[in-house]
This record gives sequence, C-alpha cells and structure tokens, in this order.
Amino acid sequence: MTEATNNLHRRTGIFISRTLKLFAYFAGCAFILSSIGYLVLHAVLPNGHVFGGLYRMFAYHEAHPFQYIGIVAIAYGFIATLGAICWLCSIKKYRTITIFAIIGLSLMLASIPGGILWTIHDMQAGFFVHGDAFWNAISRGASSGLQSGWYVILLSIPYNIIGLIVGYAVTSYGFKIASAECRVTKTAFSE
Repeated sequence: MTEATNNLHRRTGIFISRTLKLFAYFAGCAFILSSIGYLVLHAVLPNGHVFGGLYRMFAYHEAHPFQYIGIVAIAYGFIATLGAICWLCSIKKYRTITIFAIIGLSLMLASIPGGILWTIHDMQAGFFVHGDAFWNAISRGASSGLQSGWYVILLSIPYNIIGLIVGYAVTSYGFKIASAECRVTKTAFSE
C-alpha cells in the first residue's frame, strides 16, 4: 500500500472511532438520564403519570416507558452526533440555537418510530390487523406519531422541562468533547 492509502485508512479509522464514541456518549447519556428522571418523577407524581397523553389515548408510553425513552435516546444520539461532527468545528457563534435545534429535530425524528411502536403496542392489546392493512396501520402509526408526538411531549410537564435543561447540558458538554477531539484530530492529520 502507498503512504496515501495508509493515511486514508488511518483517517477513516479515527473518524469512525470518534463518531461511535460521540454517538455512545449522546445516546447513552440521554437514555440513562432520561430513565433516572422518569423513575424519580414516577415515584413523586400523583398516580405515577409522568407522560402526557391525548384525550382517550391509550397510555402505552406509560406501560412501556423505557422503549419510548430508548427511541428518543437513539434519535438524539444520531442527530447530536451529526451536529457535533458536521457543524461544530466551523460554528461556535450559534451554539445555543444549534443545541435547541438538535433537541427539537431529535424529538421530531423520534416521533415517527414512536408512533410505529405505539401502533405495535396497540396490536398487542388486541387490535391486530392482517395483510395489507398491517402495513397501512404501521404507516398510519408513523404519520400519527409525527402529527401528535410533539403534543404528547408538550403535555409531559415537568418531564419535558427537566429533559430540555439536561439535554442542553449534555449536548453542550458533548460539543466540548467533540471540539477537543476535533483539535486533536487536526493536529494528528497535520503531522
């Protein structure tokens, strides 16, 4: 192999390693801290209802909270990692706006599989459909999640407020980690 090829392999390995570490940090922190927040609020709030819900909506998100928290954590990990890698090294001026945009985009992205998961839980409760109707129900679940997921999140006070504050802190610290690694990576590549 030529030196250029070796250098490319080294750079690719560093990039992949850095990306996976950032994703693990963002998604792991989101899941662990969100789960702890849920458990604390579940113990403190009346009847243990942490999440909001629409009128006459089955509360599958209350019955299976960690599945929904996991979906949001993975979506957040994906978006925050992209944000840290793509925009961090060039944009520092709009960091606060970027962090809130990352949190908002993560919630929008998570609403789609969240709606699908809600539909699957609905099917497990006895509302199962067969054939083409199954895929139509899954599609409707994704659409419903995107349309109403933000409203369920908005109704989930104080969980959403605490999540926004903690999400800001986790994202800001993750950006600092990524910034330090960005400087180290640039130094390593210039050698």
